[in-house]
Amino acid sequence: MDREYFQNYCGHGAYAENYLFHSGIEHCISIFRRLDIRVKSVVVLGAATGEILSHFEDSWGVKPYGCEISRWAHERIATRFRARVKCSDMRDFVPSLLDSRKSFDLIFSNSLVYLEAAEIPGFLEDCSRIAGHFHFFSSTREDYEPGDRYRVTLKSSAWWKAAFRKAGFSPTRSPYVFRSERRGCW
Repeated sequence: MDREYFQNYCGHGAYAENYLFHSGIEHCISIFRRLDIRVKSVVVLGAATGEILSHFEDSWGVKPYGCEISRWAHERIATRFRARVKCSDMRDFVPSLLDSRKSFDLIFSNSLVYLEAAEIPGFLEDCSRIAGHFHFFSSTREDYEPGDRYRVTLKSSAWWKAAFRKAGFSPTRSPYVFRSERRGCW
C-alpha cells in the first residue's frame, strides 16, 4: 500500500480528507457509548496515516497501540502515536501480542478485507484471545465500494458474522461490534 493508495483512497481522494466516512471511527465511539462499554485500551490493526488515533485519545483518553503495513503511511502517523504503532503486517503483529500475553479492551480494524478468506478464521481466533471487543466496519458484498485495488476478500455480512462467531466472538446489539468469549485464553 503505497503513497498513491492513500492519496486516492478508494477512488475518493486523499485518505486524510475522507477517513471519517471510510473508517467508521465516529460510529465506533458512538456505539460503544450507547452500549455502555468502557474502553481503556485499544489496538488498531491498519492504522493508516494515523488520523483515527486521535479520536480514541480525545474521546476516551486512550493512546492506542497498533500496526500499519505501509511504510509510507506509518511515516505520516503523528509522532505522539508512532512509537505505539509498529510498521508491521497484522498477521505478524497479532501473534506477537498473543505471545507476549497482551490484552486490550478493543480491536478496531477494517483491514480484514486485505487478508485471504482462508486466513481469516485463524486470525480472528487469535484476535478473540487478545481483545474484549472487535469493531469491524468494513465493506461487505452488500455495500461494496469499488476503487480499492488491494481488497482481497469480499464476503456477505452473514459470512463475516459467522466467521466472528466461529472464532469465539458473540454478537452485540450492534452488527459491527463483537464481544470475545475467549479473551485471555492463552
